[in-house]
Amino acid sequence: MEFDQIARELCTADPAGFIPARDREAAAAEQGGDRDLAAALKKLRKPTTAAWAVNLLAARDPRALDTLLDLGERLRSAQRELRGDDLRSLAGERTRTLRDLTARAAALAEEHGHPLTETTRQQVEQTLTAALSDPEAARQVRSATLAKPLEYSGFGLDELAAAAIRRTAEKAEPPAKKLAELREELRRSDAQLSEAADALEAAEREEREAEERCEELRDEIDALREQLAQRRDELEHAEGEQRELRRSAKAARQRRERAQRDRDAIAERLRSAER
Repeated sequence: MEFDQIARELCTADPAGFIPARDREAAAAEQGGDRDLAAALKKLRKPTTAAWAVNLLAARDPRALDTLLDLGERLRSAQRELRGDDLRSLAGERTRTLRDLTARAAALAEEHGHPLTETTRQQVEQTLTAALSDPEAARQVRSATLAKPLEYSGFGLDELAAAAIRRTAEKAEPPAKKLAELREELRRSDAQLSEAADALEAAEREEREAEERCEELRDEIDALREQLAQRRDELEHAEGEQRELRRSAKAARQRRERAQRDRDAIAERLRSAER
């Protein structure tokens, strides 16, 4: 079995069993003589809940994902050609598609026993946004082997595209005073949006760091549990050996006592004979 197929199966299975399943696959590859495959498998990291939900969506509903990626291509085409009307229409479709696919990923996760928190749903939508906006991110999402959520720093439209939308909206030329007021309002909105984006980026960064630390701690706990189970097996084996040795020692003492009694009886008969 190829690495991509094994990785896909591991990253879409129940995350609670990821580590032992990964280790079994690596051990099987090593026993089969494929050390490169074994080494690659050992490097796989347990997906976060958000990454796992996106992997599940990519594996279980690839047509829905194709819809998202096709929309991304149409958006980029409209941006390159500065088609303001198309961009306005596609912006609404983008919002609906991201919302629907996030809900679909959440539903799949719940069906498989892991309901998503609101924070995790936001990470899923963030990852889908990255796939829609960036072809490389789309390739990673399609592979269904994500270990953590993806990031996208933009908001779906670049400056040229936004300018095209504004030009389309301004075809019905408003009075100069109204136009100045709208520009000032837009400037204030842009400033507020920039501040909000910075605050959101900082909060999401801290959240991701906390999530990654939690995942690391979960991995450590899983490893410690495996070690504990191994130690329990070793303890049970040692206790079994101890019980066996105690039985052997008891039997040896009984044999010694019988031998001592037999010797004493023989010695007594010998003394009687000598008298």
